[in-house]
Amino acid sequence: MSIHQIQVRYDETQDRILLRLSTTEGSEFRFWLTRRFVRRLWEMLVRMLEWDQAVQQQHDAQTRRTVLDIQHEGYAQQANYSKKFEETPRTMPFGEAPIVLVKARGKRRDTGTQVLSLHPQEGHGIDMTLDAKLLHIFSRLLREAVAKADWDMNLMLHEGAQQPETVQAGPPPKLN
Repeated sequence: MSIHQIQVRYDETQDRILLRLSTTEGSEFRFWLTRRFVRRLWEMLVRMLEWDQAVQQQHDAQTRRTVLDIQHEGYAQQANYSKKFEETPRTMPFGEAPIVLVKARGKRRDTGTQVLSLHPQEGHGIDMTLDAKLLHIFSRLLREAVAKADWDMNLMLHEGAQQPETVQAGPPPKLN
């Protein structure tokens, strides 16, 4: 399965972030992200962003941070943030109610892509295959949602960065 759209938005009533993923095959997955989970997920996402070959090739920390910042801005500008999440009928393999996520794991692939595994305490989760562009865009969407949440969390790519303004039963579905 390939990712078609990602929506990351704060739900004030739930005091959680709703993650919605739609696929090109017509499926939709819905997950709740708690404050605690986001804190751990962010650390993982930053590590995954730092795994990029262009970042790793730099010899000093300041240059690595600069390359990461340039990549982040460049990829962020390529996304279409004005397009609304399509509310078309889709199959919901895990049901309509969002699942609370508690586990996340990142894994590097030799191909340059990375896999982000997201799972609840029990039951099915998903493995998202992300290229550098999609990883940066997902990170930005998460940062923006957290900024609206008033959770007193400052998700930064590295210290000194600026805050933006604005195992389970069966194999998980693969989103490529």
